[in-house]
Amino acid sequence: MKAIWKRELQSYFYTPVGYVFVGVFLLVSSILFFLTILQQHSGDLPTFIGQMSYLWMLLSPVLTMRLLAEERQRKTDQLLLTSPVSLTGIVTGKFLAAATVLLATAGLTLVYAAVVGVYGQVFPGELTVNYLGFILQGCAFTAMDMYLSGCAATPVSAAVLGFGANFLLWMIDMLRDQISVKWIAEGLAFLSLYNRNEAFLMGQMSPAGMIYEISFTILFLAMTVYHLENRRNPLGGGGQDGRWKRCGIRTGILVFMIAALAAVNICMTTLEKDKGWRMDYSFNGITTQSETTREVLKELKDPVHIYALFPKGQEDAPLMELLDRYAAASPLITWEQSDPGLNPALVTRFSTKTESVTGDSLIVYCEKTGRWRILSPAEFISLSMDPETGTYSYAGYTYERAITSALVYVTREEIPRITIIQGHGELDGETLQAFTDLMTRNHYEVIFRNLAESEYEPDPAELIAFFSPMRDISEVEMEKLQRFTEAGGCMLITCDYSDPVGEMPNYRSLLRSYGFLPREGIVVAEAEDSSHYYNNIRIDLIPEMLSTDVTMDLVASGANTVLMPGSRAFETPGGTDRNLMVFPVLQSGEKAYLKQLSPDMTSIEKTAGDPSGPFTLALQAQRVTAGGYVSRAFLCGSSGMMTEEQIYAMTDAQQLILRMTEHLTGQSGSNLEIMGKSAVRPALSARGNGMGSVIVTVMPLAVLMAAAIVLLRRKNR
Repeated sequence: MKAIWKRELQSYFYTPVGYVFVGVFLLVSSILFFLTILQQHSGDLPTFIGQMSYLWMLLSPVLTMRLLAEERQRKTDQLLLTSPVSLTGIVTGKFLAAATVLLATAGLTLVYAAVVGVYGQVFPGELTVNYLGFILQGCAFTAMDMYLSGCAATPVSAAVLGFGANFLLWMIDMLRDQISVKWIAEGLAFLSLYNRNEAFLMGQMSPAGMIYEISFTILFLAMTVYHLENRRNPLGGGGQDGRWKRCGIRTGILVFMIAALAAVNICMTTLEKDKGWRMDYSFNGITTQSETTREVLKELKDPVHIYALFPKGQEDAPLMELLDRYAAASPLITWEQSDPGLNPALVTRFSTKTESVTGDSLIVYCEKTGRWRILSPAEFISLSMDPETGTYSYAGYTYERAITSALVYVTREEIPRITIIQGHGELDGETLQAFTDLMTRNHYEVIFRNLAESEYEPDPAELIAFFSPMRDISEVEMEKLQRFTEAGGCMLITCDYSDPVGEMPNYRSLLRSYGFLPREGIVVAEAEDSSHYYNNIRIDLIPEMLSTDVTMDLVASGANTVLMPGSRAFETPGGTDRNLMVFPVLQSGEKAYLKQLSPDMTSIEKTAGDPSGPFTLALQAQRVTAGGYVSRAFLCGSSGMMTEEQIYAMTDAQQLILRMTEHLTGQSGSNLEIMGKSAVRPALSARGNGMGSVIVTVMPLAVLMAAAIVLLRRKNR
């Protein structure tokens, strides 16, 4: 076998075949590297490696076409077949020679990874898994094309057969998504080399994928040995009975091998899926579950079924892999893929007046509680905003946080409710869409009610929210609110600088019951105090977050930046009685001033008589009622901080709102502390263009020069 391997390996580089294979491979991969990495300044090596893997389909026949077909064409195959070396040794030696060239070529492409490593960042674990799948796939194609070389009469026909078979595998893989018969589609996916390689390209170490591609390689090598054995012993010796006996034994062994390999792969694929055996080496650990998720799954008591609404062929691969991880981690989690276009009954079942099911979503459903949560694509990503340009970009993937939070929501016994009061000129549902979306995403129930409705009596277990009312509360409504707060009900209130609080005695009385005393005017930052206002707009304040029992950890962790456009000030709490405690939460800079509004005002510049800061811009309070209950409230002087999506994206306002809401309701929604996964790889430095361009040019030329030197020297001998 060693002699065969050495002879075949030398022949690759004593003839143009090896240089053609390596040269063309490097030429095409260099072009791909330039287009996908250098030109885009991207560090996305997995995508580049995935594109390179298609070169096996195109070039593997070049590597294998002469291995056996040339022996047959030159009539030297009989000498080979009758040599003392076993057919297994012959086939293995030839395959190892081709695999050596393949590995050497793959090794040369590591130069591309080195360029990314120098001018960007390479993730070694992910790169190793990517290349493992890349090489195993190449070996599988090589083994299959070598078998076809043994079936062909000439190297040219072997190349045509190999390319045709490779192309057919690719076409079948593409067509499987169009096949409606489930078991056929699943069978083709199970057999597909391309489908198996997807896990490796995602940075997932797949034991089942490794075993399948190794089995694929072994099977075709065994079939090559079987084919050559039939050619060496067409009559078998011992007469007709001997021929059939020997043929039967060989065929039986091959059939047994096929059955054994199929059984092993089916078993391994099933176990990998059920037990979650894949290991995540992706750069962002996108399918790795956090300790929080593991604790949630451990405490899960009720079965939950997840519908993944994706048409065939349009799946979100990382999301599908993560769902497998959830199902493997808990026997109470099951999931299935469903095409919403083919299953309208499912869409209708889970659609409501306020929420409809769309494609590319998940439905997380618990039959016992009858509760479900629809997770749209927008909930799987987090955005960041560039404050200078005002543009948004993807910051991270939040698959795990969204799914785990939904599991908690659909299985919990009680859902905290926020009731937004209407009927007094408050902000309407459209203006409050960002706030209601935030609360809903974090699994609070949000409803809108009118206090004037005779049948509505606020429940102390719910949180009542007033968003900048413009008209006063009636006496009847005031009595309802007094009963609500006396029983321990809590309130969330915004009060903008333009709200006519002075004309609303009942509403003002409600605020005073918590120690909240609004001041007239708008808070303006001094021009030189630029750290306390945003983008040269001096009424868009960046306040200081003070440390309270609610905000302490936000301040300590640095998540304390919020933006308050057009803010009202409040009296700083002084001495209060033992039943009432009031604490400032947000405070303006010391150089701020309070500008009184008037119809003829033409400037916000400070004038004589304007009070100077600092001013209290938000407060929290708690009051012990006569019945011994504790009623809490939070007041914010800027509704914009609470309701604007842009402020959510560029500041820590969401964290403050959620933390304060948990404090007021006395229970959390499902805002689990699960970090998002990075969505963006480190970019390639612009300096990499020059060196990278030199390398992608030099590598194919170096192969061409080596070919010229070696082949010319041999020609002149």
